[in-house]
Amino acid sequence: MALMITKLTLAALMLSLLSAKCTASSLSGTNEQDAESLRVLKSAGLTGDDLQRAARAMSAWVVETRRELHQNPELMYDLNVTTSIVRRLLNELAIPFEFPVGKAGIVGHVGSGLPPVVALRSDMDALPVHEIPDDETRVFASLTPGRMHACGHDGHMSMLLAAAKLLKEREGMLTGTVKLVFQPAEEGGAGGLAMALDGVLEKPHPVSMMFGMHLWPWIPSGTFALKEGPMLAAAGTFEVAVRGKGGHAAAGIGVDVVDPVVAASAIVTQLQSIVSREVHPNEQAIVSVTRINGGDAYNVIPNEVVIGGTLRAFSRDVYNLIERRTKEIMEFTARAHGCTVELRFTSFADDCLAAKGLPAAFASGCTYPPVVNDDDAVRLAREVAKTVVEQDRVLEAKATMGGEDFAYFAERIPSAFIYIGIGNETKRTTAGLHSPNFKIDESALPLGAALHASLAVRALAERGGIKDLSKADL
Repeated sequence: MALMITKLTLAALMLSLLSAKCTASSLSGTNEQDAESLRVLKSAGLTGDDLQRAARAMSAWVVETRRELHQNPELMYDLNVTTSIVRRLLNELAIPFEFPVGKAGIVGHVGSGLPPVVALRSDMDALPVHEIPDDETRVFASLTPGRMHACGHDGHMSMLLAAAKLLKEREGMLTGTVKLVFQPAEEGGAGGLAMALDGVLEKPHPVSMMFGMHLWPWIPSGTFALKEGPMLAAAGTFEVAVRGKGGHAAAGIGVDVVDPVVAASAIVTQLQSIVSREVHPNEQAIVSVTRINGGDAYNVIPNEVVIGGTLRAFSRDVYNLIERRTKEIMEFTARAHGCTVELRFTSFADDCLAAKGLPAAFASGCTYPPVVNDDDAVRLAREVAKTVVEQDRVLEAKATMGGEDFAYFAERIPSAFIYIGIGNETKRTTAGLHSPNFKIDESALPLGAALHASLAVRALAERGGIKDLSKADL
């Protein structure tokens, strides 16, 4: 027995050493690749530090661009003014582009037009929110009542346009191509899916890696945050009409009246057991009923009660579970109370954009997939971020239950989604996304521009898409 244990121990030790050797070899290869990429970027004047200094020098241009966009908020795919501003600036920078892509998107190109290709993405649409400006922001507040860039997409566009300017000024160093993806309808309209289906990731050459960013008021201004794996949740919407038989509130229940209010109440109560009893404790999910509408008088039981809400999860599998159980509970609970139901749920299917007859509360027929960051893209982004800001300002992000249609890109190619901190108590830029008081610390915008440009050139360098001036012919 002792001899057997010794042999097993030796075997385990040998396997451990072999695994360590393979890991060390892999890390060594990665480190050598990183060193080579950094050497090439340094020779071309394209390090994160180089681009950060250049971005800071154009801070006034970035802020002016953001404020013009902020004054002209538009919704979903109806982006006539917004796209005209973006196209005008791309023309001024002599950057060629296609328009429209994915109904209302714009795709610019910097570089040789040849592979390798790396993509950078910004969303463009605003929200149906009435802005409450302060003394500072009043001079460039929204010109359209009831519409506001309350999620920072104006800042996203200005950062990507500034990155485009940085890259265009250094275009001679690029033997590959950077795609600049300006996307419509992030706020529920699945504009990312529309652009993906229109071939933005394949035409004319396949994109090998993609990066997106979001201004984030919950982390300090001038910091970056990211993580491997899930960053944002799969997010969908449901609406159910619970139908009974209305009548006088004093009538004989079960004879003259079938009460959908009681059935709807039972459904809401039963839904609370899905996450607590059917989702694994190591997983996270949300089943939230956010509205109930039914009846117009205190002495009348209505024919119908409408329930609406949202489902969230960090994986498609868990989302599919909670969606299936939500539908079953709605159907069978209603039946137990003598009622019927009409169910409407958003969908993961690519044809969700063509869904007809949607409830008014649905922005589209689409369930957004989760945003899951690729490990290698995060490795690259984390290293690059530490060349743009100090290492202690590159943070580990926390996954949130928000939805984001960058997921449609991240599902198709290696991608990383990164948070750009704008939280500053002194400047009062800590109001949450979608708030009428939302405000950006504009000093963070040049850093985001520098990070965008630095990510693009680093990803190209790792794929041989940057000129190596140290090896140029003398």
